[in-house]
Amino acid sequence: MFKRNATCLIFTTLLLFSRICYGQESNYSIYKNDNTEQLEEFRNSNTTSEVESSSSTVITASEDGSFPEGIQEPPLDPSITIQEGLSYPFREKLYVKPLPNNDLLTSFQFKMNSEEFAPSISSLNYGQYNHFTVFPKAIESVLHRTDTRQLHLRFTRGFWDAETWGRLPHDGFKSGGNGVELWAIIEAESKDNAYSKWKTLANSLSGLFCASINFIDSSKTTYPVTSFQPDNDQGLPVFANSKNQLYLIRAALANEPICTENLTPFLKLLPTKGKSGISTFLDGHKVFDSSWHSLSVDVITNCDVNQDKCKYETDAVVDMVTHVPYSLARNKNPIPKPLPAEQLRCDTNKPYDAFQCFPLPESTETEFDLSQIFGKTIKGSSMMSDIPSHICAIITSKWDVSIKVNGELFGTDDNCFELDGMDEYDLYLASSDTSDVTTLNEEVPLHVSRSLTGYGQDHGGLRTVFQNPTPMPITAIYFESLPWYMRLYLSSLKLESIDSSNLQLEDVIDSVYYNSAIDHKRPSHLEYTITIPANTTLAISCQFDKALLHFADYPPDANHGFEIESAVITVIKPFKYQIRTETLLLSLSTPDFSMPYNVIIITSTVIGLIYGTLYNLLVKKVVRVEQADKLIEQQAGLKKKLVAVVLKLKSKVVDRIKQKKVINFYI
Repeated sequence: MFKRNATCLIFTTLLLFSRICYGQESNYSIYKNDNTEQLEEFRNSNTTSEVESSSSTVITASEDGSFPEGIQEPPLDPSITIQEGLSYPFREKLYVKPLPNNDLLTSFQFKMNSEEFAPSISSLNYGQYNHFTVFPKAIESVLHRTDTRQLHLRFTRGFWDAETWGRLPHDGFKSGGNGVELWAIIEAESKDNAYSKWKTLANSLSGLFCASINFIDSSKTTYPVTSFQPDNDQGLPVFANSKNQLYLIRAALANEPICTENLTPFLKLLPTKGKSGISTFLDGHKVFDSSWHSLSVDVITNCDVNQDKCKYETDAVVDMVTHVPYSLARNKNPIPKPLPAEQLRCDTNKPYDAFQCFPLPESTETEFDLSQIFGKTIKGSSMMSDIPSHICAIITSKWDVSIKVNGELFGTDDNCFELDGMDEYDLYLASSDTSDVTTLNEEVPLHVSRSLTGYGQDHGGLRTVFQNPTPMPITAIYFESLPWYMRLYLSSLKLESIDSSNLQLEDVIDSVYYNSAIDHKRPSHLEYTITIPANTTLAISCQFDKALLHFADYPPDANHGFEIESAVITVIKPFKYQIRTETLLLSLSTPDFSMPYNVIIITSTVIGLIYGTLYNLLVKKVVRVEQADKLIEQQAGLKKKLVAVVLKLKSKVVDRIKQKKVINFYI
C-alpha cells in the first residue's frame, strides 16, 4: 500500500510540475493536513487519494479544482509563476498549387529557431547549459562539433519540366540536382583542418539521415568561389578564434537513390515528429511515388554582434509534384489491372471495342481531397506555436477549394486556412478546367540544358545550351564540378551562337575560375560569369579526355556508366534564380571483368594437360604393342582363374548350407 501511494504521489507531483511549466491549469492541489479529524472525514468522501498518516503531504484531485469544505487553500509559493500562452519558435505552412497536365505541386515548409546562446561562453563552463525546445538537438551537436556556421542539404529526385510547370518552387534555392547535394560554411584554422571537419560533418549527416553522404571524399569536394555565397544580411561570426577563417565547401553524389529511410529522420527533426500538424500528410510511399520531389534542410547562424547573442535558424522544406489521375487510380486499384470495357475512355471517331481502344486525353474536370493523394488526413494543428498551422491554395477562378473540418466544408476569400485545435482536417479541390492554372503567368528567366558530345572511348565533349526568353539580358554564374577522370581542356572552350553570328566568347563571359583535377584527389572545378543577351540562345562547348581507370576504381555496375553531377546556374541579375541541369551518364573504357575467370580456366586446363602428360611419361612403362597384347591376355587369364576360384568357393558354401538343412530336418 505504501509503495503504491508513493508511486501515485511521485507521478502526480511530476504532472503538476509539468503543467505549471507549460502554462496549463492544474486540477491537482497540494496541502498540509495537520487535523486528523478533517483528514479522516475527507478520506471517507469522494476523493482519489489515500494517505498513511495525518502528518504526510497529500495530493488530491477534484473536478473543479476546489478544496473540500473545512480545508483552507494554502498560499501559493511566490517563486512559482505560471506563464500563459506559452509558445515556441516553430512555424509550419502547406502550399498547394495545381500545375498543367493534371499535376499538383505541394510544398511543406517548416521553420525552427533555437534558443539564444552566447558564442563567447562555452556550455561546458560551470553554470552554463544548452536549452532545447523545438530546434533538433542532433543538428546542434553536429554543428558544434564541426564548427559549422551554415549547413545546406538537398535530397532531390525526378525531372522538373520548366517549360510546362514554370518556375521552380522558392526560385530554385530549396532544391538540388538529382541525388544528394551538400554544402556548408565551416570555421577552421587552415584548409586541411576545414576538410577534416568537413569529413566529420559528412559522416555525421550520413548516419543522421541514413544516406550515403559518407562516400564524399576529396575527389568529390570543391571550394566554390562565386557560387553558393551567403546573403549579405546573414551574419557569419567567427566563434573560436579571431584568427580562424570561414571555408565554403561543397560536394554532391549524382543520382543517389532517395527513399523512406531519408524521410523518416527528416520527420524526427520536427518537434511534431509527424504525429500532428501538416507533417502527418508526409508518407514515404506517397512522397517518393511522385514525379518530382525534393527534401531540403537549411541551417544558418544568425548573430547580434552588439549583444553577443546568436541563434540557429532552420528551414526544412518538402516539395513534390504528383500526377493526380495516377494517384487517384492507384488508390482505387492498388494492383493495376485492365479496366472493364464500360470504363474505357475511347475516341468514338475511331473503331473501338473491349479489346481495341484509342484513348482520349485526360479529363479536364477533377474533384478530389488531399487525403486521397497522401492516404491520410491532417491530425490537428502543431499546438506548439502562437501562430496556427497554415494551408494556402494558389488557384485561379476556375478552381474551388475548401477546408474539411471533421467532415464539414468551410471556405475563405483568400483560399488560406488556419488549423487551430486537434480536429481532423482535409483539403477539398475541384475544377471544371484543370488547364487553367497560375503557372502560365510565371515566366522562367533562363533555360539551360547540358549534354555529352563526341564518340569513342578516348575523347568527348561537353555542350551547354543557354536560352534567354526574356526581353532583358540575364547575368548568371555557371558552376561545374567534373570528376577527375574527365580531363577538361579549358583552351577548347568555344561559343556557338544560334541567334547571332557576331557574338564572341569574350562578349558573354566576364570572368573564369578554373582549378584542374588531380587523379583520385580533386575534381575539375569550373566557374564563370556569363551574360546572355535578351531573346538569345547560345551554346558553350568544351572538350575533354577520358582517363583509363584502375580496375579497383570501377563500380560494381561498371557497364552502366559513371554518373556526372548536375551543373548549377545561379541568376544574379536582374533578379535571383537558381537552376540545375540534368545529370549525365558517361561511358568509359570498361574491361571485361570476366577475363580473370577465363584466364584461370585456360591456365588450369593447360597446366592439367602438361602435368598429366609428364606424369604418364614418368610413372607409366612404355612397351611394344606385342608385349601389351600378351599382358592383356595374361590379365584376362588371371581374371578367369579368379572367377573360377570364386565360383568354386561359392558352390562349396552352398553345399554345406544344404547339408545342414537336411541334418536339421531329420533331427
